[in-house]
Amino acid sequence: MRDALLRDLAVLNQVEIITMHDIRLKPSALAARSMAVVPGKFKDVFTEALEQVELVWLVAPESDGILLELSELCYEKHDQGTLFLGCGFDATLTGTSKTLCCEALQAANVHTLPVHAGEDLMQPDYFDDLLKQDVSKWVAKPEDGAGCEGVQFFESIHDLKNWIALDGRYLHYLAQPYQQGFAASFSMLCRNGKSWLLSCNRQHVKCEGNHFKLTGITVNGMLPYWQRFETIARKIAKMLPDALAYVGVDVIVDTEDNNKIYVIEINPRLTTSYVGLGEALACNPAKLVLDCVLNDQFVMPNIAKKQVEIQL
Repeated sequence: MRDALLRDLAVLNQVEIITMHDIRLKPSALAARSMAVVPGKFKDVFTEALEQVELVWLVAPESDGILLELSELCYEKHDQGTLFLGCGFDATLTGTSKTLCCEALQAANVHTLPVHAGEDLMQPDYFDDLLKQDVSKWVAKPEDGAGCEGVQFFESIHDLKNWIALDGRYLHYLAQPYQQGFAASFSMLCRNGKSWLLSCNRQHVKCEGNHFKLTGITVNGMLPYWQRFETIARKIAKMLPDALAYVGVDVIVDTEDNNKIYVIEINPRLTTSYVGLGEALACNPAKLVLDCVLNDQFVMPNIAKKQVEIQL
């Protein structure tokens, strides 16, 4: 994602790029300057970098609160005149927390899957109520995980409870019913409660043992669903009016229930699909994001809808 973004920014020839790199790795040749980070000093170097730039574009995961923490540092600089090319606090917090995301989607009448906190599963009465539901398979997820990271599959709720009870996992994990169907996603631009769909993607996910793994993405592999994804994108943008720039949304399409679409996650950041966007759109996605953020009268240009394979 970082390298794809740097390539797109470099060809614009409109900005001088400053980035950061682990001192154990080579810096990117696409950046005019790269600041080396020694172990344990990332936040210090990041804060130093913020003092030297006019625009900030984060590439970071939600895991362990990383995205939210770095975004908060950017909000402070935004108030001082440094433009942050990312979502506001409410959208970022909602996207980071699976519980808050579920609650927001339900309030906006967007189909999603119920969330059950790990701590609630430890309560006998709550667990007994779940046993009465007609759900045979379950998944456990970290409250602030990114993608398939940490997601576990279970053949029964008893197996899930036994696993989540170990080592205090119930404090950081939640449970959801397993939903059969196509794993998919869409990428969109957001600003002031409006949205513009960029692509609708098929995700290739494998379950190995009880772990899920994303093995690839077909950008625009779900073109027949474009209009339906566009409708959902508009609902999400209205739901999160401070969502800004690029946002990715993960969904499941239930092919056994009239192709009902469930929104699983909202990612207030660049997602893996970005890697194939330039080729899929036949235009520069970084320019689209910059135009969306910087232009009060942004109008989405005509874009191609090519299919592009990303292998992971």
